[in-house]
Amino acid sequence: MRPGRAPILRWLTLTGLLLACAALGYGAYVLAGYSWDQVAGYRSPYLDLPDPEAVTVTATEPLAARVVLVVVDGLREDAARQMSTLNNVQAYGSDFSLVVSEPSLSYPNWTTILSGARPHVSGVTTNWHEGRVAVPTVLDLAIAAGKTTAVVGPTDLSALYGVERADAAQLRDWPKGGYVGGMMVDDALVLLEQMDPAVLLLHIPDVDEAGHRSGGASAEYLEVVRRVDADLSRLVVGAQDDRTAFVFVSDHGHIDSGGHGGWEEDVVRVRLVMGGAGVALDSGEGRLEDVASTVSALMGVAPPAYSEGEVLVSALATLPPEAVKGAAAQRARFARMYVEELGGTAEDMNPGEEAAAMAAAESAFLRRGRDGRLLAGSAVALACLAVFGLIGAASRPALLAATVGAVAYTAIYNVLFFVIHGYHWSLSAFNTEDMIGSFMNGRLAEAAAATLAGALFAGVVYPYFRVDPKSARGEHLPGWLSLGPATALCVLALLGLQVAWYIWAWGSEVTALLPDLKWGFKYNLDLVQATAVGFAALLTPLVTTAVGLYHPRVRRASAPKVQGDLPGE
Repeated sequence: MRPGRAPILRWLTLTGLLLACAALGYGAYVLAGYSWDQVAGYRSPYLDLPDPEAVTVTATEPLAARVVLVVVDGLREDAARQMSTLNNVQAYGSDFSLVVSEPSLSYPNWTTILSGARPHVSGVTTNWHEGRVAVPTVLDLAIAAGKTTAVVGPTDLSALYGVERADAAQLRDWPKGGYVGGMMVDDALVLLEQMDPAVLLLHIPDVDEAGHRSGGASAEYLEVVRRVDADLSRLVVGAQDDRTAFVFVSDHGHIDSGGHGGWEEDVVRVRLVMGGAGVALDSGEGRLEDVASTVSALMGVAPPAYSEGEVLVSALATLPPEAVKGAAAQRARFARMYVEELGGTAEDMNPGEEAAAMAAAESAFLRRGRDGRLLAGSAVALACLAVFGLIGAASRPALLAATVGAVAYTAIYNVLFFVIHGYHWSLSAFNTEDMIGSFMNGRLAEAAAATLAGALFAGVVYPYFRVDPKSARGEHLPGWLSLGPATALCVLALLGLQVAWYIWAWGSEVTALLPDLKWGFKYNLDLVQATAVGFAALLTPLVTTAVGLYHPRVRRASAPKVQGDLPGE
């Protein structure tokens, strides 16, 4: 190579490194937004299928002439087991521990309680859902069956479920620091006395608000639980008779510090208590999807058409044969639709095998997707590994130093995330939706700071990997400048390997199944980190050059060219 071209090549390489980092950072930013919108804006493909009797009403003899369904928002299972009202009802009824699907957010799980449909079926995946929920609910069934209905709860119920169609609806704004549970119970008691509805839905929001304010393990949270417990006692005393069935359940819990949406045990475990007319002595475990089908059995109608839950038969008095038959038919019809939408065959599905058939269809759907994404995931992984090879080919000392910097970045970022903040890969970290922006901005800032710290580490160790280290002056300046973006590029390669795994495992596009949101959350955080790293790389040359000027081990170069400079040897 002609002597005059080497400096030009080094500066061009530096420019290329900086442009590559910025381009990857922007690409990560675009992909992060796209992937987030895939969940937040998800549209259920199941709703495009021929409607399996959108509101299915098969009249049977109801087990209870009046059903009172109470949803205590945000009530953890351990707190629910301290409520004397629920314990008293359970003593003469049934007590179940239910598992909640992710995302363990309010709108998705309200919909699951009322419809029996998981979020990827109902299409309600976040609390930003707008418009009426498309899947039919137990309230729809009651209205279609001509039953007198009443609703008491927050105003959100109107937009989501059109509860104003009930014979009476008393709605209040979501409390912000106050307590409305007592007034809501008063409203319910008035409606019970004035109109004697066959179905009453009562939704109490105060416990959830206390969890967000103070955390699920706080004294304030337990105090609000006690207040709700006392008010529910008034409801039971005022409404109980030999024809009324009570159903108490929650949509999700709260982590100790406050928040939900993720996979934590305190979040995804809730208590279901039933008592009164038509309820038997029983206990056990189930899923939140089972509530809608079981309430339908109490009401004397078939389960909602999109319900995948089971009737908790052991918790109920003997069901009429036609009720058993109707519930089985609905479940088989939904299972066939579900399996076929996922590309499976439901022709050989026998009664009672619906859950196994749906699980098998999900596994096969994921397997086919992973087979189809193997090439793309492998290509991304190989490109990430190639980064290390290219840097090593240009300068082995630079590769070693950049790798040390990348490891330092990883350690610093994860110590901040897991140890200092105590976060997990979980949507529960947000606590409230209005904190998402500040949460993500915090991760961007910490990733950028960790990038600069990684470049500093790379600069400090770089001279120790060289036999004859040189100061960041003259012809050696481009090598020191390039060490910064080379370190950032190694960080991006490590993050890219993790992104490649996720793309293979779940894909960036959400079609018929939601991804495992623990890994989905990590994937989005990896992309957020990559965004910050890519743009922070533009500042890393300043860091490594400053180290190269003042590092005690460097000395001025006497020769015009020394093997090991990065890059352009």
